[in-house]
Amino acid sequence: MFEPKSTKISAIKIAKFLKINYTGKNFDISSVSSLKNIKNNSILFHSNISDTNFKLKETSVYDLTKLKNYKNILLICDNETKKKIKNIPILVSKNPRLDFCRIMMKFFIKDEYGSGIDPSSIIEKSSKIGKNVYIGPHCYVGKNVRIGNNVKILNNTSIFRKTVIGDNSVIQSNVVIGEEGFGFIFDGKSSQHFPHIGSIIIGKNVWIGSSSIIEKAALDSTIIHDDVKIDQHCNIGHNTNIGKSTWVSAGSSICGRSKIGKNCLIAPHSMIDVGVKLGDNCLVGSCSLVRKNFPKNSILVGSPARILRKNN
Repeated sequence: MFEPKSTKISAIKIAKFLKINYTGKNFDISSVSSLKNIKNNSILFHSNISDTNFKLKETSVYDLTKLKNYKNILLICDNETKKKIKNIPILVSKNPRLDFCRIMMKFFIKDEYGSGIDPSSIIEKSSKIGKNVYIGPHCYVGKNVRIGNNVKILNNTSIFRKTVIGDNSVIQSNVVIGEEGFGFIFDGKSSQHFPHIGSIIIGKNVWIGSSSIIEKAALDSTIIHDDVKIDQHCNIGHNTNIGKSTWVSAGSSICGRSKIGKNCLIAPHSMIDVGVKLGDNCLVGSCSLVRKNFPKNSILVGSPARILRKNN
């Protein structure tokens, strides 16, 4: 999605962009780096919190004393980290990870893809494509699909009829959106398929990771609200409704007719059973099986899932 670009930006200019008071020495920064692979003349960050919404602590441990061995590095960190470091230029931030990301986006990376439709892709005539859209090789966009502005659809993705995708969304490679859901009825002798004739509505600023599947609703709509982020190898069942700014991590499945609230985090390889409702601000721990409804602000773990604590 992105690639680094050659640039030089002063420490003072970075501080001004972040609106952070900085009184240290001024020098040019030409790249970003991590605490595992530090480079001279770079900006890097350290955070004790990996997720500010759920106050999840960072599990990686770094030897910050080695920072003194490098020249012209600028560290974004919180006050707690600052107390442990001497003689290193520092920008104190309430959210170092976020501010580092903002710096990368502003100064150090560029978009890998422009706009345009690869000639190997098939776009049905009844579909409507917005402005500045990128559609990569070997994609299929079906009948009556509507794609908003600034959308990126990467290689080998199929989007079937009656799907709406909002502005600024990213669909990674090998995604399938709008296939028939898994709906069958046993008549005593064989299984009869329940036809799915509904739609899919995907909001703005949505991210859908590689090899994920979003199933078409049976009769109504499968809805993915604005700012939802879905990781790779996820399955979103038919008639599911996922609330704004919820994250669904790698390998997780949300079964049909489920309703997930706003600002939830579904950790890797978790399962939300058919028709389950989760309130806003819920966290589902890795490899959990959620088989019943839970209220907002629940921290859930286990199989079957239980409330570990409340998120206050």
